[in-house]
Amino acid sequence: MRVGCVSCYFKSYDSLKAKKKNLIVADSVHAMFTIASCLFCHQTEDGGGGGDIGKGISHGGGDGGDDGGDDDDYFGDADDDDEGDDGGFFGRRIALPEIFDRKIVEAIMQEWYKTIADLPAGLRQAVELGFISTAQMVRFLSNLGRPTLARNISRAIPPSASRAFVGRMIADPGFLYKMFLEQVYTIAYGTWWEMKHRKERLKEEWGLALVNILSMSICNAAIVWSLAPCRSYGSTFKFNLQNTIQKLPSNVFERNYAFREFDMPKRVQSFFYKAGELCLVGLLTGAVSGSFMKLLASGKENLSVPSPTVRTSALSYGAVLGLSGNLRYQFVYGAERVMQQQFNHVGVVVFCSAIMRALNIYVGDFSRVSWLGLDVIPEQNKESIQQAYRRPSLPSLDQLGGMLNFNQSPKARSKRKVKRKVVMAA
Repeated sequence: MRVGCVSCYFKSYDSLKAKKKNLIVADSVHAMFTIASCLFCHQTEDGGGGGDIGKGISHGGGDGGDDGGDDDDYFGDADDDDEGDDGGFFGRRIALPEIFDRKIVEAIMQEWYKTIADLPAGLRQAVELGFISTAQMVRFLSNLGRPTLARNISRAIPPSASRAFVGRMIADPGFLYKMFLEQVYTIAYGTWWEMKHRKERLKEEWGLALVNILSMSICNAAIVWSLAPCRSYGSTFKFNLQNTIQKLPSNVFERNYAFREFDMPKRVQSFFYKAGELCLVGLLTGAVSGSFMKLLASGKENLSVPSPTVRTSALSYGAVLGLSGNLRYQFVYGAERVMQQQFNHVGVVVFCSAIMRALNIYVGDFSRVSWLGLDVIPEQNKESIQQAYRRPSLPSLDQLGGMLNFNQSPKARSKRKVKRKVVMAA
């Protein structure tokens, strides 16, 4: 049997045998790929005659069982038409329940040649207290139990940030890929916006453009990190306020999990807490970016894009993150949760999520441009624009009067003399 296969711990539960073709974990896309790959490459037992053995393993054995050799408990054809129906392309998926059994968790770790002593300190304590489920342990080992990018990041950052990163990877194994996708979208859109508005002056103002793009990237990373689903396991702090904040969900639509029940008051508190937290991050980012913009813009005239002041930059970025960004990404995570629960096809969830996040960045940037005042055309550029599209104006009344000379009477024209022939009377 392949090391890392997660199908073996399903064999201990008879109730899971009835779910033939729908053994899909609805927590995340990455976990589903892991389970599917492990189940397909699970080797068949070599024993041939024992019907009971083959029937119990569900992947081999013999034809001597009471079901006529039918071992399609996980795959294969169903016994009747109703059980074989998987709901179609947009069918509702059936999620496996999370199992909080320490013996099964340790059995999964043995497949990866891991012990509890090999786990990080926070995760080791959570396993000992029974806070870690089998599905969560599979996600951790799949992402951080082998030399992957996620493990390298978790070891390179400070311990507190590493615990937060591991908690987000356990809650959503696709967190790192979503963060990367968001950064690609943000940097690409920021570059396109700068090229569109600065045009031929981009070479002279590349420093200002770079500060704008970096500010957008930092703000986007802060929102995605702050609102991403996370698993925290009972860490205690000195102050009661810290313990209260830890029990709040990461976003309004985060699902409940073991030892964490989120009621409506906690979800409302989480919304306003995240708004204040992101607003503070925006104020700091805006103040720093505004200072750099002021430094780079000094001595330059006729800027193609106006440079906001430090105060305007700080307040604008604070409003963008705390109000616009918080509200938009709350709905993004809510929509992703609904899609993961409803759609049966993984490709639909991935495609819809990617398109939704790209549109979210495009639409949300209008608020940033408006609050920073970047949509205002500088005064020095207005004249050139007006000259390029200036139409000849009509002459005024005074000019018309001078041309037609209404005040002076025109010279009397000489009358044409007509000679008439007079007939003299006889």
